[in-house]
Amino acid sequence: MAEQSDKWHHTMCRYLGLDLDTFFDFGILPGVCREALGRNDYLYSKTATFDSNKVYAWSHYHYRRLLKAGKVTPYYGTAPFLWELGKIAHAQDTTPEFYTEPEGSLFFLPRDDQVTIREDEYESVQRLIDEVPRPVTFLLPWRSCDIWKHWDKLDLEQHTVVQMSDPITRQSMLAGLLLQHDHVYIPWPGTDLYYAEFLDKQIHVYDSIKQYRTKKMNEVERFSPNILMFLKWGYDYLNDVQKEYFHWIENWNEIERQDRKFLTIKMLGLDVLKSPTELYEDLLSKNFITNGNPTEEYVSSYEWLRDKVEKIDDSKCSQVCQDIYNRL
Repeated sequence: MAEQSDKWHHTMCRYLGLDLDTFFDFGILPGVCREALGRNDYLYSKTATFDSNKVYAWSHYHYRRLLKAGKVTPYYGTAPFLWELGKIAHAQDTTPEFYTEPEGSLFFLPRDDQVTIREDEYESVQRLIDEVPRPVTFLLPWRSCDIWKHWDKLDLEQHTVVQMSDPITRQSMLAGLLLQHDHVYIPWPGTDLYYAEFLDKQIHVYDSIKQYRTKKMNEVERFSPNILMFLKWGYDYLNDVQKEYFHWIENWNEIERQDRKFLTIKMLGLDVLKSPTELYEDLLSKNFITNGNPTEEYVSSYEWLRDKVEKIDDSKCSQVCQDIYNRL
């Protein structure tokens, strides 16, 4: 049995109509995986990473890489987070008393991770915080190794700080927060960038990828050399293809709309969106699962997502975008 995902396991179970304690025969990629963008993937292409030779991939570029590597069997699906998003969004659209007009800012605080760390400077972040539209909700990572070491120097006393520690409600909580805010502030272009773009939020990428470097050995909290060496994405470790892509999307609002939508569809697997029953039957036919009982609970979510995707009528990207994307 594959190792359970601390992000997507419960959502995957609910969408397929499975018990929450179900163990899958496949692993689920944790996100867009910037560490694998534009370079060989020596982590998720290994069967030992998830204790499985099957991987649910929900970014097209990553599915393409895993397929080419030929060491695991990838399945190209949709980002599980979107199923929770669609469920809440549909409820808001159909239940007036449940709907609230988006306002203020959702602020993703700067973050380190297992092998990458941000520079010490924090004054620029505080100046930005003092100016963003109110009210403000701040997101703090739930894993201690991901928490930026200088976040406690910021003055956040008058605002809400959320740490999504419960894996059962983690994705629905994030979905609700994205829906209730108008502006989304992101330190560097990761998976949340594409979530926000899908919802047509006002996006602000406020850090530079140059402010992040690889951790030294004495700075690493969780040491596992067979894994950590492949999770690096500090600026000192990035290759030219990665730098080109990250510097391009750091200026997200300067990118043509059709290119932003194209990237969002490809990074979140929205071009292969399936209903709960369709996904269940397809995974079953490919021996990714052996049982399940999709319910009506997420049908309205699928329909909301489908309708929104259909309204994106200019998903073809420019030649510049296509050239950059093809190098990933």
